[in-house]
Amino acid sequence: MNWIQGKDLMLFVKNTDGTVKSLAFATSHSLSISGETTEISTKDMGIYGATELSRVNWSITTDNLYTVSTFNELYDRMVSRQLIDVYFCLKDPAERAGNPATVNMEGDTYDTWTPTTTTGEDGFYGKCYITSLDATAADGEVATFSATFSGVGALTKGLYGSVEAAAGGSTDITIDNEVYERASSYDSSATYYIYQGGIMVEATITSAQEASKLILYTKKSA
Repeated sequence: MNWIQGKDLMLFVKNTDGTVKSLAFATSHSLSISGETTEISTKDMGIYGATELSRVNWSITTDNLYTVSTFNELYDRMVSRQLIDVYFCLKDPAERAGNPATVNMEGDTYDTWTPTTTTGEDGFYGKCYITSLDATAADGEVATFSATFSGVGALTKGLYGSVEAAAGGSTDITIDNEVYERASSYDSSATYYIYQGGIMVEATITSAQEASKLILYTKKSA
């Protein structure tokens, strides 16, 4: 069992086209899970009170340096009351080791971190609304903002790439008007893609065993 560095545990947000990305220039993420109780004390219990857990609430908060594009995107999704798919999980192991696919390269948008798909590194998935969005612009300091994503329904524990399907969410991804669907099985004659760094990359697979360790996509038939 290893401890986790805060920089490696992140919030990922699903876009309307199905792609999943981090929010640029994040400085902190927090997952809060709380319970509401109902009083069930009776005369039989004497001086001792009793409660039962009647409801579980959850929310995720992100703190970021302010960029116009990120703040405006969240504002649009908030005021249009979009139900948003979110993931609270580790980054990909290669990125944790300092080898991101696209981050810090020329033209990077700093929102291309990738959720882990490594067995045993379960995170949390759920649907939510943005319920608060606060910007701070102090003289002599870098502008920042914070946003709160309040959960709607269950917060499901599982691995990115499978947990959303188990919870009834869509796994299709649309990039440049091309729809990709999650592959349910492996066929050595088919062409597969891996979603990485905000793009689909054609996968080179040498065996079914290798395929079983990857989240593969195929182009969806019209």
